[in-house]
Amino acid sequence: MTKAAERPLLGILRSRIIAALGALFNLLTLNIVLLVLSAPIVTIPVTAIAAWVALDRWRGDGEDRVLREFFTAFRSTPVLRTTLAVGVPLAVVAAAVEEVHYFAHGNNLDARACFGLGLASLVIALTSLGYVLLLVARQSPRPAAEIWSISISLALRNLFVTGPLFLVELGAATFIALLDPALLVIGLPIVVLALMRRTAQFGVGRGSPPRGGPSGYLVPQRRPNVPTNGTARGPSPR
Repeated sequence: MTKAAERPLLGILRSRIIAALGALFNLLTLNIVLLVLSAPIVTIPVTAIAAWVALDRWRGDGEDRVLREFFTAFRSTPVLRTTLAVGVPLAVVAAAVEEVHYFAHGNNLDARACFGLGLASLVIALTSLGYVLLLVARQSPRPAAEIWSISISLALRNLFVTGPLFLVELGAATFIALLDPALLVIGLPIVVLALMRRTAQFGVGRGSPPRGGPSGYLVPQRRPNVPTNGTARGPSPR
């Protein structure tokens, strides 16, 4: 191969290496900011949504200034509404984990029944959490209770498709973090969030939506078409 033919290949290889290093830098910096701002615990819902929005605009729209997008979303996210909509499912997950752990060693019938109910609640809570994050990140105008209802409906509809994916993602991340907590600093949380984002998008786009389905909740509300003179545009004459 001549030197003239090698130059385009080297240029392509160099550009791909630079793009990979840029993506790695974005992941690491976004992960560190996510960890730092989540340290007070009560800020986890808002920081998770801000990171989700930054990932959306980076991977979906090509906006690679992820920190600017993160802080823009962090400042514009309604704190109380987001904390309620995301915090309650997170609390349900924590309560279900505690219930499963408490009744795991029970030998009587009541303990086994409570263990089964707790395990079922944990599976539904974990598999619907990704849809809750997706709906809240897309600024759904619906109340929190309706967001939870839609998320549970999506989780049940895709129980045998995205359900195992969510469980593997969250379970593997928890196991890895317990083995080596240092991995939390070098990108584990943001990688899990990115995987959940892809899984939730796949679940929403899979098949036809249920009756009164969620497709309308995922599209940002458009402004009405209003002319500059301030009067609403009426229907065009036939």
